[in-house]
Amino acid sequence: MLRNNIRRYSIKNIPFEAQPKNKYNAQRSAFNLKPVPTQGLVHNPPASVPIARNTPKAFLPPNDPRLHKLEGKYKTYSADVLEDMPVIYGMAKEKDYSMTAETAREILKLRTEDPSKWTVSKLAKEFNVSKQSVNVVTMKNEKRGEEVISQLEVLQEKWTNNKLMSRNDRRKRVQMWLRNEY
Repeated sequence: MLRNNIRRYSIKNIPFEAQPKNKYNAQRSAFNLKPVPTQGLVHNPPASVPIARNTPKAFLPPNDPRLHKLEGKYKTYSADVLEDMPVIYGMAKEKDYSMTAETAREILKLRTEDPSKWTVSKLAKEFNVSKQSVNVVTMKNEKRGEEVISQLEVLQEKWTNNKLMSRNDRRKRVQMWLRNEY
């Protein structure tokens, strides 16, 4: 009697979902698998039991003996050593959010002279300030905005149907990601 009750609540009775929901376009997917999601709790066990020595350093307490054994694996560098290392390409520099009136006037002058040459990004890089502060100083340029939109429309007229479809699909995918519907 007791054995039958235990069997009834065994892990084997929990539905196993080998294939997750299809996150690709179901209509045009080459595999075109439409899995039926199971209702309730889904048990998908890991391939193997987690090993204690693979625990990341961030999850180990400071007095854990594994930290001393794995010192070579988790390297820490002093400030002197870090100064000698080369700078990684693309590393963001610290922006200076304080701006003098003279800098603001110079930014405004350059932007009004030639907005196509002096874009917001170029001005931000030139004066080492954030793009937001450049936008605040220069305000919105209606004429430049219309130019950019007209250039974009000219480019979009040359697009093929495939490119239009792929752009629309990409837009839909982004919306699905934002709604958590892969």
